[in-house]
Amino acid sequence: MAEIAVGGAINEGFSLIRRHPGAVLLWGLARIVLAVAIIGLYAPVYFSIFQAVRAGATPASLQGNPQIMAMQSLSYVINILQLLVSAVVTCAVFRAVLHPERSQFAYLRLGATEFFVAVLLLGAGFVVGIGLIFVILIAAIVIALLAVMHLVWAAVIVGIAAAIAAIGALIYLGLRFSMVGPMIVEDGKFHLGESWALTKGHVGSLFMIGLLLVVVALVAEIVLVIVLVAVGAGALTAIAGGMSNIPVLFQEPPQVLFARLGPILVIAAIIWVPFIGCISAIMAAPWARAYRDLQPPDLAATFA
Repeated sequence: MAEIAVGGAINEGFSLIRRHPGAVLLWGLARIVLAVAIIGLYAPVYFSIFQAVRAGATPASLQGNPQIMAMQSLSYVINILQLLVSAVVTCAVFRAVLHPERSQFAYLRLGATEFFVAVLLLGAGFVVGIGLIFVILIAAIVIALLAVMHLVWAAVIVGIAAAIAAIGALIYLGLRFSMVGPMIVEDGKFHLGESWALTKGHVGSLFMIGLLLVVVALVAEIVLVIVLVAVGAGALTAIAGGMSNIPVLFQEPPQVLFARLGPILVIAAIIWVPFIGCISAIMAAPWARAYRDLQPPDLAATFA
C-alpha cells in the first residue's frame, strides 16, 4: 500500500518556492491586488462615515446612508470574488505540483476546475458552520438541563467533551476529504467517494501534515508581525517627525492620513506580496504531494 511521506509533503511547498519564485510572487500579488481593490471600494464609505461622526451623526442616523446600504449589497459580490481568487491560487499550487509542465501564466487558470474548487471551499464552509451550530445547540440544551439540576461539574464536562468531539469530527472529515481538491485539479471532476477511499488508513499521516502546517503558519505569522512592527514603527516615527507626534498624526482627516501613510502602505505591500505567495504554496502544496504519494507506483512516476 502506498504511504505518504510526511517530511516530503511538508517540504513540497518550500521546494515549490525555490523552483518557481516568479509564480509564487504572482500568487501573492493576485491576493493583494484584490485586497487593495476592496480597500479602494470601501475607503470612500469609511471616509464619509468618519466625517459624519465628526459632524455629530449618531449610529441610528447612519443606518439609512445610501453608500452604506450599497456597500452591504456589494459585500456579497466581494465575498464571492475572494472565494474565487482563493480557489484560483489554490488550484495553481496544486497544478504546479501535479502538472509542473503546465507552467503558463504561473499555473493560474480560470475555468471549470477553479469553479469546482470554489464550490468545494464554499460547501466546506457551510458544513463546518452548520456542524458547529448543531453541536453548540445540542450541548447548550444538555448543559442547561444539567445546570438546572445543579450538576455544574457535569455541565462543564459535557461542554468540554462536546467541543472536543466537534473539533475532532470536523478534523477527521476534513482529512478524509482532503484529496478532493487535488483530484479536481487532476481531471476536473468531483471525487468525494474516491477521496474517502483513498485516504483510508492514512488519517494519521494527513493529521501530522496538518499539524505541522499549523506550526509553520504560526511561526511565519509571528516573524511577519515582528518585521512589520519594526519597519512600521520606524517609518511611522519618521513620517510623524518623532514618536511623540504619532498621536497628532492620527488626528488628521482620513484623506490626509492615508496620503501621509502612503510610503508605509507601499512597504507593507512589498513585504506582504511574497509572504502571501509563500504561505499559499506552503499550505496547499503538501496536500497535492500527499495525493501524488498515494497514487500507484506507475502513475506516481508520471508526476516526477
